[in-house]
Amino acid sequence: MYPWQANNWNTLVTSYKNNRLAHGLLFHGTSGIGKNDFAVEFAHWLLCEQPLAEKACGECKSCLLINAESNPDFIMLSPEETGKAIKVDQVRGLIDKISLTSHGKNQRVIIITPADALNANASNSLLKTLEEPPANTIIILVSDSPSKLMATIRSRTQMIRFDMPVQEQSLAWLQTENVENADLVLKLSAGAPLAAKTMADDEGLQIRDQLFKNWQELANGQADALESAAMWLKDGFKILDNLPLQWVSSWIMDIIRLLQGGHIESMANADYAKTLQNLAGQVDLKSVYGLLDRLNDTIRLTETSANQLMLIEGLLLHWAGLKRTK
Repeated sequence: MYPWQANNWNTLVTSYKNNRLAHGLLFHGTSGIGKNDFAVEFAHWLLCEQPLAEKACGECKSCLLINAESNPDFIMLSPEETGKAIKVDQVRGLIDKISLTSHGKNQRVIIITPADALNANASNSLLKTLEEPPANTIIILVSDSPSKLMATIRSRTQMIRFDMPVQEQSLAWLQTENVENADLVLKLSAGAPLAAKTMADDEGLQIRDQLFKNWQELANGQADALESAAMWLKDGFKILDNLPLQWVSSWIMDIIRLLQGGHIESMANADYAKTLQNLAGQVDLKSVYGLLDRLNDTIRLTETSANQLMLIEGLLLHWAGLKRTK
């Protein structure tokens, strides 16, 4: 459990001890704040034979089995491939498993993450189980985007919101994790501390520099948009999911700030200030807003089955093709 999750933990533990915990829970909130880790820790606590106040004991048979990834009463369901849907056959297999008698302390916990990856058939298959769950079974859905879930799924779960930690709390935690450039990576990760740590651990700043250099080269006619898109997908998205698009959003917003008379102090990318000032001097505000619209469409479509490479190509071609004054 992370420091900023204490209230969520206390609320759920109290509900469980008072026999008021719902059989279906939906953990939701911004990406990169630790919802999955919390769900796993809470599942461990629920299954622990001698739980402590804030964590599982780590020593009982159930805990040892969980640590060995062989506890039959703890089931995690995720897409078979990253970024793909959770299929109906996976949900049917889950239902078959939970129809069997539980082991251990007569408790079973299922985590489905990301729950918004459930396709329509899988959602419908899960719905009846949420309506009439087997005894002593708790199903935890984890989602960054609960609005993407079927309304009937949401209505049959207790929604638990996980809030973004305040900046001071995030920075303090990042410092305990020995994360360098904590201020910068936290800002570039929209304030999400786990996303910031992942970015730092996965050489995210170096990748950002690489992509920004290419962004500048495209503006100056020194790079090919189609070749660049392949590089973005391979070196950026493969490691950092869609975070590069959030970086592009911040670059565009900084250019808009500069065109509207904003100061360097207001920029999200102050370390790129000089280059962004040069880029802002080449374009007009209307065309940059058009680019921002294109980016927002791209971000929305990356959450569908659209071809990601073609989406990136289209965005980079749009940027490279903007009319420039010099």
